[in-house]
Amino acid sequence: MTEEGENRRGGMRALAFLFGLIGMSTHAAETLHSPDGKIEVSFDTESLSYSVELMDEAIISKSALGLKADAKAVLEVAEATRSSGGDTWTPVWGNQAKIRDHYSELQLKVGGPSAQTVIVRAYDDGIAIRYQLPEAQKFSDAAYAFESTEVSFVSETPKAWFPLTQVLVSDETDLNSWEPAKNGEKINKNARYDFKPKVIRTPFVVKLSKKAFISVHEAAVVESDVADLRLNGNTLTYGSKINAAGGQVTPWRTVVIAQRPAELIASSMILNLNQPSALKDTSWIKPGVTMWDWRAHGAHADDGFEYGINTESYIRFIDFAAEAGVEYLLIDAEWYGPERDTKSDPKTAIPEVDIERVCAHAKEQGVGMWLYVNDKGLTKWDLDETLSVYQKWGVVGIKHGFGASQNRHSIEKDLKVVKKCAEYGIMLVRHESAKPTGVNRTYPNIMSYEYVNSMLDSAQRPAATPSRVINNLFVFGTVGPVDRSCGMFDLDTFITREKCHRQIPSTVVSQAAQCFLFPSGLVTLPDIPDAYRRKVDLFEFIGKLPMNWDETKVLEAEIGECITLARRAGDEWFVGALADEQGRETSVGLDFLKGGVTYDVTLYEDAPEAHYEYLGPLNKIEARKTKAKLVAQKTRRELYQVKKITAKKGDTLPVVIAPGGGHCMWIRPAK
Repeated sequence: MTEEGENRRGGMRALAFLFGLIGMSTHAAETLHSPDGKIEVSFDTESLSYSVELMDEAIISKSALGLKADAKAVLEVAEATRSSGGDTWTPVWGNQAKIRDHYSELQLKVGGPSAQTVIVRAYDDGIAIRYQLPEAQKFSDAAYAFESTEVSFVSETPKAWFPLTQVLVSDETDLNSWEPAKNGEKINKNARYDFKPKVIRTPFVVKLSKKAFISVHEAAVVESDVADLRLNGNTLTYGSKINAAGGQVTPWRTVVIAQRPAELIASSMILNLNQPSALKDTSWIKPGVTMWDWRAHGAHADDGFEYGINTESYIRFIDFAAEAGVEYLLIDAEWYGPERDTKSDPKTAIPEVDIERVCAHAKEQGVGMWLYVNDKGLTKWDLDETLSVYQKWGVVGIKHGFGASQNRHSIEKDLKVVKKCAEYGIMLVRHESAKPTGVNRTYPNIMSYEYVNSMLDSAQRPAATPSRVINNLFVFGTVGPVDRSCGMFDLDTFITREKCHRQIPSTVVSQAAQCFLFPSGLVTLPDIPDAYRRKVDLFEFIGKLPMNWDETKVLEAEIGECITLARRAGDEWFVGALADEQGRETSVGLDFLKGGVTYDVTLYEDAPEAHYEYLGPLNKIEARKTKAKLVAQKTRRELYQVKKITAKKGDTLPVVIAPGGGHCMWIRPAK
């Protein structure tokens, strides 16, 4: 695998190094600085370890580096070389129109039986570490059986947020009092727990102090298993099956470093560590919003029609999408038969679905079609034949469901599907627990991952409280596009539907704001057209979202408490905000607007009486246990108001968010 940026040179700090690659003999100590000088990485080449300071304050103490035969083996550094990178690149889609890939790099060449090059980069927003083997060596060689990479963070009162499972996010966890499981407690992927697991998934976010935060993860996982973490005291150790890896380089071990939580959201380091786009023509890749049928099953339209897996339901979705300016319709599982049955042909629809008529109608209405395909359908049936048929139908994307995602074999298989889709001009959303590591830079037809608790999945899974929704944005939402399927408007009656398994502690404005705040190339809407028509003035905000942005600003951010983002597309700005269970009174300053221009502003707000609370059981399993019936109920979740004002640069707009609520703005030059 070619090292990204290996031949790039950029201007760096004159006292640190010159342009180009500079060879130098190794000393017992080496240092590496971020381009802005705020981060300093110090290396002890005799013990092959590193430490980190942020603004002259220690945040990572002596931590081991390297691949070796076992924990006791000694690695010797023979040579150190330096380089730098300073390119700016244009993503196919995302939260910024331009991204600066600016770093300083130190390569430590290790000799002996475990010969390797330790590559460390310092960015303004963190550090990254990877290992490169000589061409004649393989990761399966015994000399590389043990990865020793550590992150020994410095904090007297560390607080952490992390994935409890592949989909559930933790609450704030006091690491000083975190104890291992007792009495045979085990992890259930659908249940919360408060004990320290033996293995921790990434990203692992730690508040070290009021002015220091880190997020430990990995980037560019393409030829190896995903890594996890072990925590002993304040030391995180990467756990990886390195001997199963292919190629000559490991994934990057990453530590995003921030002085404020907002900087975790703004970081682009994970993307920067991946290879540039491998696709020559990307004109067909278009992010957007999609209608979606799965949560609509059993819902009744205002005229009495019942939604299900059938042609008429899809025609209704398409007609609304065309009416509301929504780009796509995604048809989920069972349209071609039982999805887990290998006999179900993903090219042949069930009798109730005239898929060619549906696709033709979508094309006539200017709506793109997405189709769900189970992993079995992609594996057991010829992939080229399937994608060729989809291309003929005019399908623009597929949702790849229920595939393994943790080992090298499954990751390489996933990428094979992604590459094959690109050959046919087809976008892809990867569902279930595949971990985002920035590979969507290399293959930008990957629009999203379900590496987050999808809002209504599983009757066993607890609902995300308002504070946990915000936690999701700082954990899952910082490492790649994630599909949470937000945007339920019919909050008082949706629970009676077949595929809606649990309550949603959220106001309807929060639902609109979440569609904007969760990073994704495809926003998947769970409700029926009738529900959106009833609140057409609020749905306007979602319908206007371009989902491809020129600029993103984090206006306010506290983990578990609140978040406010502003994003620009052209000369229009969109703002979204969330608050925890307490609600929030705040304000948004409009200093980011262009001077001398008057703007029309539409405010989408929680009504004064709005509240996230619901009545009765949390989910259908709890309802069965308590013999309670989940029925339509009148709550305060759907109370909202829409206002229109004018504003200019420098104005400050007051914002009142209900408990568990949200706030949205659409800002554009006045006509």
